[in-house]
Amino acid sequence: MSNRQTASGVTVAVAKGRILDDARRRLEAAGWVWPLGEESRQLWVGPDDTHPGIIIARAKDVATLVARGIADLGIVGLDVMRENPDAEVLEVADLEFAQCRVVLAGRSPAWPDGPCQIATKYQRIARQFFQEREHPISIVPMSGSLELAPLIGLAPYIVDIVDTGRTLREHGLVEVTTILHSSARLIANPSHWRTKSEVVAFRESLRSAAS
Repeated sequence: MSNRQTASGVTVAVAKGRILDDARRRLEAAGWVWPLGEESRQLWVGPDDTHPGIIIARAKDVATLVARGIADLGIVGLDVMRENPDAEVLEVADLEFAQCRVVLAGRSPAWPDGPCQIATKYQRIARQFFQEREHPISIVPMSGSLELAPLIGLAPYIVDIVDTGRTLREHGLVEVTTILHSSARLIANPSHWRTKSEVVAFRESLRSAAS
């Protein structure tokens, strides 16, 4: 199957944020044109002979778009998939970029002594992690600026995503343990994966571009 046939038959939903630039570079390395300008606010463009259709979406919405067949494929972080696992999609490749970790952090590296409060936006991941260890916690939901929680007395620990850990260090926090290693994953609509050969071919083009 030619690149032209593959591009014109596939639509990919890509998560906004830290994954987007790496996803663009991977598609370009695979020989596709990235159809959106760097300053463009356009969120959707249809496929043609030179590029797949592209939908730019919030990370937690990517799996929904793929599960409903609006997009054939999606590029989203494993952390988002683990936090929002209900969509019926297939994980078909680890794209190995946008690598990061979900960690437990606090003002000291000591494991929590008894029941404790955890500030996080990763509520499902945190609950599952502590349930597996039979350690009682209560969740303090926060959507951002988690580093503040231990500093202002809101919660002694946070569960957050880190890359280099620099932001934690700048706020006097240290990692206690790593909960999850994450990277960008390629997900597929199960029906489209089985019936559209160009979807599988597109996956192979992205995988080969990594080598």
